[in-house]
Amino acid sequence: MESDAAPGSAGAPAVAAKLTRPQSDTTVCSVIGTVDSDTAPILRDALADARCDDNAHLVIDMSAVTSMDSAGLYTLFVACHKHSIGGGGHLAAVIPLDSPAIPDLYVVSLNTTFDLHSDLVGALEACASAGESVS
Repeated sequence: MESDAAPGSAGAPAVAAKLTRPQSDTTVCSVIGTVDSDTAPILRDALADARCDDNAHLVIDMSAVTSMDSAGLYTLFVACHKHSIGGGGHLAAVIPLDSPAIPDLYVVSLNTTFDLHSDLVGALEACASAGESVS
């Protein structure tokens, strides 16, 4: 499932969020583009859709984000809270440590709440391991 894209300059999409299921119990929300106050609702809606499926684990892949402001950070924190109160399983985020798109302060803040990984493979392995420990 791919969410709608918010228009950017010259009609180009500013952000897109796509949900996939690379593992039987894990949903990945891949975010591409700019996450700001205009586009954060697209991310919010995609994460709400991800919570509606029957998968226990969620990975938010931010490796293709070109920039993010505080609205994006807030959206991620809200998603984490809803995932926790909804009884969700493992929650991981993919944010390359050298990402120029996401400010260091945001990465430090996210690290206190999310299981951060520098690549998708590591995040999926963490979800698989979490699933094994629950079984």
